[in-house]
Amino acid sequence: METIDIFFTIDDKYSKYLAVSILSIVVNTDSYVHFHVIDGGISIENKRKLSQMQRIRKFEIEYLPVDREVFAQLPPSSQKHISNATNHRFLVATLKPELDKCLFLDADLVACGDIAKLWATDIKDYYMAAVTDQYPLNPKSWTKKFPLPERYVYVNTGVTVLNLEKWRQDQIEEKLFENVEKYKNLLRFPDQDTLNITLAPQVKYISHVFNAMPVQKYFNKQQEIEAFSAPIILHWAGYEKPWKYPRAAYSEFFWNYARMTPFYDEIIYSNMEMNILDEIRKLFPNTPPSPQFENKYREEATQLRKMMRKIAQLTIYRRKLRRIRWKSFLSWGKRKRRYLKRKEQLKKEIRDIENFLKNE
Repeated sequence: METIDIFFTIDDKYSKYLAVSILSIVVNTDSYVHFHVIDGGISIENKRKLSQMQRIRKFEIEYLPVDREVFAQLPPSSQKHISNATNHRFLVATLKPELDKCLFLDADLVACGDIAKLWATDIKDYYMAAVTDQYPLNPKSWTKKFPLPERYVYVNTGVTVLNLEKWRQDQIEEKLFENVEKYKNLLRFPDQDTLNITLAPQVKYISHVFNAMPVQKYFNKQQEIEAFSAPIILHWAGYEKPWKYPRAAYSEFFWNYARMTPFYDEIIYSNMEMNILDEIRKLFPNTPPSPQFENKYREEATQLRKMMRKIAQLTIYRRKLRRIRWKSFLSWGKRKRRYLKRKEQLKKEIRDIENFLKNE
């Protein structure tokens, strides 16, 4: 069975959304998938949770460290939700010199079809395969200032097939760093803009089903119809993410896979405060809540999150205690003593949580 090599680049706060992307890919793909995660500071605990998903479907995941100081001077994105970690993709060809080809994906997407179809894209004569973006089709687009060929159409780099062999042959990594410095005053999305400037015109345009963008405004209606006819990948390119805006278009696909990950509760709790505040602002558009109200609400929401986490922990500990009781009953000797010790520890943890909830 052929192995599909897929790269992501994230920091720790995006670990939970990466989990959703990974899970959606492996449950929809028959091929074996090897994930290469360029590590922008992922915690040991989040790596452990990501590995837990291998119980659902076997896959391989490795973490590639980078020297973040190399990127310290790169211009920031115009979008607050995009971190500097996205620029780490410039190093993809040298991080894994044994690979000739890979997929490089953003972590704000889910697969709802077999990505082997994307992997099969022939890019022998191209640096990259990608889907044309929509915003640059606007006559007032920031991309009009870029030194792009006349007939070249700017692409979205959230879903790409990369020819790593050709990158090395033509020293693309060096050119990327040269161009990000040369055009830094024009760049709105530093990594995506620089990839377009550097790789044009050797970019292959692929079907929009591989990067259907629900929250983008489509200026080309034919491409929109194509994208959502039978999408292989749904990509929430933009600020309106499904975890922040549960009513975002096609968000049900995100939540379907999120429920299957070890991060499900965390995704809900971490975004609960902002989602409810947004709903309150919609209810009172002419008289938005005062700063005092929002500060008080945030304090109460923080306490509510703590309580909900404690309740979730309580359920888990009680379930573990039942199992330990049975194991201690059916064992003897050192093993029985070990189970009895663990049983007392669980009882203490349960009492502590119950006392916490009573005090609240």
